Amino acid sequence: MNKYLFKRPEGLYFEPGDFYLDPKRVVQKAVITHGHADHAIAGNKAVWCTAATKSIMRLRYPRMVSTLFTVPAYGEPFYFNEVKVTLLPAGHILGSAQVIIEYGGIKYCYTGDFKLREDASCERFQVEPCDVLITETTFADPLYAHPPEQDELSKLEAYEKTNIVIGAYNLGKSQRITRLLTDRFPHRRVMVHPEATGFHKIYEQMGIQLGNWQPYSYQLFRRTTGNILIAPPRALSTYYREAGVITAFATGWKKSPFRAHFNFHLSDHADWQEILDLIRDTGARTIVAVHGDGTLLKSHLSKEFPDIEVIN
Repeated sequence: MNKYLFKRPEGLYFEPGDFYLDPKRVVQKAVITHGHADHAIAGNKAVWCTAATKSIMRLRYPRMVSTLFTVPAYGEPFYFNEVKVTLLPAGHILGSAQVIIEYGGIKYCYTGDFKLREDASCERFQVEPCDVLITETTFADPLYAHPPEQDELSKLEAYEKTNIVIGAYNLGKSQRITRLLTDRFPHRRVMVHPEATGFHKIYEQMGIQLGNWQPYSYQLFRRTTGNILIAPPRALSTYYREAGVITAFATGWKKSPFRAHFNFHLSDHADWQEILDLIRDTGARTIVAVHGDGTLLKSHLSKEFPDIEVIN
């Protein structure tokens, strides 16, 4: 992949610093970009991450007591041997971070999961010029252009007196949707499934205002109308056939694996144009595509910017 950066069974490994980026298997030293389970596993001996990510991991893995955490602030450098590392906001969820690595006169940026657009539920992405950009490619396809949030919220206006269940993943998307709903529909009761409330509390403890939400009440939801429940996606099947309930799945994908009355198009990942904007704004001349399929990105850049090297 690079003379210093290698893809190993454990994950991405930066050899001069002897550390891993979001390892998939337990390692001695791990830099973790955010708290989603596909990036933050339990059991690593030592972890470097943001304060929010530490709190999320502690909640997700309550038995993870032996891990030694180092919690630098955004922009505060730390070192592995002669390798300088800095965390910057990635805009994905609360506490998500890009990893800026400087060594041998080369600056690397590992985005982790990211988005560029503004989101009131987390820190906004901070662009850092670099030589090598290691970017996620979840939606690296010209077919994906995420719509404005307010356009999606407008879909709910037709169901003013109807109970709505929105399927959303417990960490990140649930909190973002809660903030969007309480801002747009302050007169409606927004309920949150118990699997997500612990993450809501972490967000609020970290200073993120999510608005006037309340924990889910089975009795209240069924005895009153106009409620909006944010629940795990698997709960959609329970409500889909219930009279007086409309279901929606919050997703960036065009096709949903869950049965719902409609999709609520919302993603915490960058779309095609955001990925291209990031490549332009960083000025990187080497692009490494990870966490997705970079085939279309490589084809596009080879035609438009033949001097940029793309490693898929």
